[in-house]
Amino acid sequence: MRIQTRAKQVRKYLGGMTLTEVAISTAIIGTTLVATTGSFLSSISATSHAKHQSEAMVFMQTVMEDLSAQPFANLAAFNGDQIFNNGTEAGSRMVADITVFAAAAGLQQVTVVVRDLNIGTEYGRVATLRADR
Repeated sequence: MRIQTRAKQVRKYLGGMTLTEVAISTAIIGTTLVATTGSFLSSISATSHAKHQSEAMVFMQTVMEDLSAQPFANLAAFNGDQIFNNGTEAGSRMVADITVFAAAAGLQQVTVVVRDLNIGTEYGRVATLRADR
């Protein structure tokens, strides 16, 4: 009698998973996937923002280097100019707004502000003084 009872118990466990077990495991897997997907999308967004910030800083550095190569007498002509990162506004993502004014005799302040054209975010602002040598 005892052997038959043992055989029935073994067959009961070999029958597979119950519907409750399947529902619980599906809920656990679904929750894990939703949490993983959320963090993955957040990571992609942060990486994209960092890439745009890096591109903006390189663009700003290039604009400042180009302005530093200009003669002192020509700097005032750049006041109010906009420089686009791809030549024209239509093909560009960023713009550098340039402001130049006389801070004192023989001294000009040059300010460059880099903005995102699509969302209007200001990526950076640099101001420097340039002396007539």
